[in-house]
Amino acid sequence: MRDNSLARYLMEDGHEVTMLPTYLPHFLDEQSASGDQPIFFGGINVYLQHKFALFRHTPEWLDKAFDSKWLLRKAAARSGMTSSKDLGEITLSTFRGEDGPLAKEVRKVLDWFKNHGSPDVLFLSTVMLAGIGKVLKRELGIPVFGFLQGEDSFLDSLLPEYRKEAWKLLSDDVAQLDGCIAPSRYFGDFMADRLGLDKQIVRHHPNGITLEGFEPEKAPPAIPAIGYLARLCPLKGLDILVDAFLLLKGTDKFPDLRLEVAGGMTAEDEPFVDEQRRKLTQAGLQEYFSITPNVSRKEKLDFLHKLSVFSVPARYPEAFGLYVIEALAGGVPVVLPGSGAFPELVEQTQGGCIYQPNEPEALAEALEPLLENPEQTKAMGLAGHDSVSRDFSNEQLAKRLVDNVLSPLKRHT
Repeated sequence: MRDNSLARYLMEDGHEVTMLPTYLPHFLDEQSASGDQPIFFGGINVYLQHKFALFRHTPEWLDKAFDSKWLLRKAAARSGMTSSKDLGEITLSTFRGEDGPLAKEVRKVLDWFKNHGSPDVLFLSTVMLAGIGKVLKRELGIPVFGFLQGEDSFLDSLLPEYRKEAWKLLSDDVAQLDGCIAPSRYFGDFMADRLGLDKQIVRHHPNGITLEGFEPEKAPPAIPAIGYLARLCPLKGLDILVDAFLLLKGTDKFPDLRLEVAGGMTAEDEPFVDEQRRKLTQAGLQEYFSITPNVSRKEKLDFLHKLSVFSVPARYPEAFGLYVIEALAGGVPVVLPGSGAFPELVEQTQGGCIYQPNEPEALAEALEPLLENPEQTKAMGLAGHDSVSRDFSNEQLAKRLVDNVLSPLKRHT
């Protein structure tokens, strides 16, 4: 969604942009900026070619059938289909690129560019595609940059027997690109150290959003509400927020206080979400919470209007946290753990506060003064909205990408 929005504004500024999906079809909450494009490294083809040598030589028509968007969406809906062992091995196969079992998929990408023309510059939506990027840089003679987007949490979750080699392969591949683009200074420095990169080749370019529809309420909501909008899973700390909410309700200071929860949910997440529902219901709070999975863009905008304050108590250091920007764009102040990019975002936007440690008691203590002073809290959220409008709208970030990345390239050619 970030890439699509950024591409839209680059096109409005007169640049020719093509977005090519990899692994799965793009799941967007706005119209695609690049129309209907083929899917490369389709998830089904990747799995079959990795597991069975036969599929490394199948005809083009069969590969296209496996890359059908309908079939890939059906596969995407089935979480947990890949074992931890398969996931580690497929990751290594992907990173090996032209030197591994997925060489046919690399050739498909290269052939597409040779048939459609070489771009002036290629941006990889994640550096985990660096194994493809280095081939395109070499064969097409074009600069290639990779976005850094929280890859560490995925790589560190691999089984130990795959983790070290995955980091080594990725480090070797990324070193052959022209540079990386990090969404926060924290994550740029962190990944430069993990990948052994010169920090001078890591550029800072924050993630942004399309501001259309983000019209904040000027007054605090009549019924106070704490909101959460992220994947409904333990890593994002939904259970920490639920426990903090239970503590706040137990004080009797906020009898009308509600907990509003929304976000992406897979079948794998359902038992965890059901557990949070049970905790709230057993506390007699069934009338004071809602959990709404997989919301549309309009539902998300309406959701933010109901909130007094927003929190996603992520258990790991976030590379950025686009949901923070969305909440602030909606005029809702944020309360976040003091890790990852969160302190950087709060300091820049002045739209919230940081707490430590990341435990329910500390979170409840941080939320309490904001709930006690709704007018001041709303003013904080509106200040955050102004900051996001100025510094995190993709309309502005598209211009900044041209100034900071594309223009220097032209001066050196």
